[in-house]
Amino acid sequence: MILIVTHRQVGLTGLALVCALSVGSALPITAQGQTTTQQQTTTTTTTTYDSPDWQAPRGYMEAYPENGTPNMVARQGYAAGFNQGMADGSQGKKFKPTENAAYDHAKIPKGMDKDQFKTQFREAFVKGYTNAYKSQ
Repeated sequence: MILIVTHRQVGLTGLALVCALSVGSALPITAQGQTTTQQQTTTTTTTTYDSPDWQAPRGYMEAYPENGTPNMVARQGYAAGFNQGMADGSQGKKFKPTENAAYDHAKIPKGMDKDQFKTQFREAFVKGYTNAYKSQ
């Protein structure tokens, strides 16, 4: 018996060859397989709250009409609240926007009063959370 084996990544066909050899098969075995390589590309687009292509979550423009001047604090708070409200609502959690960790976390822009920022951010967070949670 002459056995010629060409090494390829053959998946289950290769497994069949090994099984056949291990049981001492006297029949000629031909292993043919195709290796397919797929490449997947993932593109991540990040937009900031001051970006001209920023997409406002549902209900934002009614709550905070901007008239051409972006409100960075409201955008950040509303978007964070909206996302958290959607997550909490879909998971069946109780409606508690002010007891959420995201309610306390935000990037405070340089030069802005910390207390004023917190007040505005939290107000927008609660509005966004409410709109998302109640629409579930």
